[in-house]
Amino acid sequence: MERGRNVTLKQILAAAAVAVLAALPFAGQAAPEPVTLAKIEHAAGALTVLGPDGTETVYSIDALEGLPTYSLRTKTPWRDAPATFEGVLLRDLLAAHGLSDAEGITVTAENDYRVTIPHQIWAELDVLIATRVDGAAHSRRARGPIQFVMDMDAYAAHGAVLEDHLVWMAARIEPAQ
Repeated sequence: MERGRNVTLKQILAAAAVAVLAALPFAGQAAPEPVTLAKIEHAAGALTVLGPDGTETVYSIDALEGLPTYSLRTKTPWRDAPATFEGVLLRDLLAAHGLSDAEGITVTAENDYRVTIPHQIWAELDVLIATRVDGAAHSRRARGPIQFVMDMDAYAAHGAVLEDHLVWMAARIEPAQ
C-alpha cells in the first residue's frame, strides 16, 4: 500500500484561498472594454507574429484592427495624464497563433529593442496592443504606431518592474528562446 502525504484541513483551506485569490482580478484594475473601431488612416506599420511551427504572419495595422478590439484608459510612464488606448489584446493574438501556452515571447521593436514577456504577464494582466490613442492613429512620435500598454496600477500591484514589458514601435512577436 502506498503511503500518502497527510494534509490538514487548514492546509487545504489555505491552498483553496490562494487559488481563489489568484483567479480574481486585481482590485481597481481597469479591464479593457470591447469596442468597434471606425476606419481611419494609419501611419505605415506592421506586426509580424512567428508561430511555434515557424510560420510568419504579417499584420498591417488595419489587419490587427480586424481582430476583436478593446479600449483601455490608463496612464503610461511617458504621459502626464491618462489616455484612452485602443487595439487588440495580446492574449487574443497569441491564441490565434498557437502561442497561448508559450513560456514567454520576445517582442522586437522597429529599432531592434527587445523585451521578453513571460507567460504570467499576459495570462494575469490585460496587455493591449494599441494602434490608437485618444481616438486617433497612434503615431511614432507618441510611441506608436503599435504600442504595448496595460493598466499601470494593476501592473504595479502585480509586482512587475515598471516599464519591463512595455514596448513601442512593436514590429515582431516570437516564442522566447
